[in-house]
Amino acid sequence: MRYYQCDKYPIEFVLSENIDKHFGSHNHVGHYVISVVMQGTVTVCLENKEVACCRGDVFIIPPYAIHSVCQGRDARLLSMCVGTAFIEETDRETAETIAQDLLRDVTTQGIFGWEQREKLLASVRMVYRLRDNGRKEMDAGIKILADKIISHPEQELPIETLAADIFVSKYYLIRKFKSSIGMTPHQFCIQNRIRKSQGILDEDKTISRIAAEMGFYDQSHFDKAFQRIVGISPSEYIHSKKLIRQST
Repeated sequence: MRYYQCDKYPIEFVLSENIDKHFGSHNHVGHYVISVVMQGTVTVCLENKEVACCRGDVFIIPPYAIHSVCQGRDARLLSMCVGTAFIEETDRETAETIAQDLLRDVTTQGIFGWEQREKLLASVRMVYRLRDNGRKEMDAGIKILADKIISHPEQELPIETLAADIFVSKYYLIRKFKSSIGMTPHQFCIQNRIRKSQGILDEDKTISRIAAEMGFYDQSHFDKAFQRIVGISPSEYIHSKKLIRQST
């Protein structure tokens, strides 16, 4: 897997190939994910609907949408991850212009081809339609707790404390949270610890130090969770990251 991060905007490309991996049920709270199958077949289960996507097919994962992805070793998958805040704060025309410039640059750099470029660009418009038509109302109390976990996933937040914050029992909270978010508070916390660690993993900090900062018992615990959620180890992730510098 290779990661290409834009230096100006919260946009990242992920090229996934030569893996035999099933990414279990999860969501992306901070991104819209647009994926193009470049080779082979990728099976996607989105909101309990399973679809086999073949070469040239595109699928979009909105924030908070529970999904799983199964990719065989012969498949190649290209994903464009666009920050939720960017979509909320940027009008469609401006976003399309930014995406067009960025996609031109990464295509020129040979990261992927013109066919994928055109499919990704067309899908940016679809993201705005999804944003406007598919907003999912969330219980106010659950939203408060979800935002708290997203902001500080490294903090130890006992289920009893979270339940007390919105004046419900811990059993009711677990049921309600899973119904709204698609996973338990603990699973959601671990997922967001890994997402946050992706932003700070680099050559200047040891993996064991980041594991401790993110609230894991030890590096082994961190490595296993990272591998399960991201698909590669923390050290492989560090070496796979590349920065895309735009020409404009």
